[in-house]
Amino acid sequence: RFGSAGTRGLSRPSVSPSEPSRRRRFSRCPRPSAMSPCRAGRVLGPAAAAALLLAGGVEGQAWPVCQEQNTVIRNAGRALFTNLQGFGATVGCFQDDCQNTDKFVASSIESCTKVCLSLPECEFWVWGQEEGEQKCWFRLGDDGREAGEGWIAGAKSCHPDGQQAMVMGNDGCWVEGFNYDTCCDPKFGPSGNAQCWDGVFNYDRCCFPKDEL
Repeated sequence: RFGSAGTRGLSRPSVSPSEPSRRRRFSRCPRPSAMSPCRAGRVLGPAAAAALLLAGGVEGQAWPVCQEQNTVIRNAGRALFTNLQGFGATVGCFQDDCQNTDKFVASSIESCTKVCLSLPECEFWVWGQEEGEQKCWFRLGDDGREAGEGWIAGAKSCHPDGQQAMVMGNDGCWVEGFNYDTCCDPKFGPSGNAQCWDGVFNYDRCCFPKDEL
């Protein structure tokens, strides 16, 4: 399963008890560098070097080089469940509830980066396909990182130049002290806080962004 209960086809492969030990002997690293698979002056073995490059080989690079191709970050207890409806998520959410989900159907990979940038707790985003639909997933950490053909992952810092964090809902509504939390929080029910609305402002206009993801 990927991210949450109820989704299919993305279970994490089990590790055979007979798998050889991952421990490796280290030799000295003659000339350590930022791009060399060395740590503390020692050369890592082939498996450890590959893992290191997978985890951090594109760190600090600009878009789109920072994208981690053929990499997926599975749940591993680090899925970020939050209200994505306020950012424009409407379909493909966990149990069809976009107010408490770690994923949604998106039109482009830039939707993943934009939403992750807007969520204080988001550390990584994932772009991939589930049941024939392109989706974004959001993670608190990369504990579930593994190879996955066709998947793309990235850190919060991996986004197009100039991309800015979003404001939840329609920012044209948020004047005179009103904001998404005071008017659209799920605790107010399906129509939001009635004290926020009048003949001009209403739930449908204000609690969804002007532009779709």
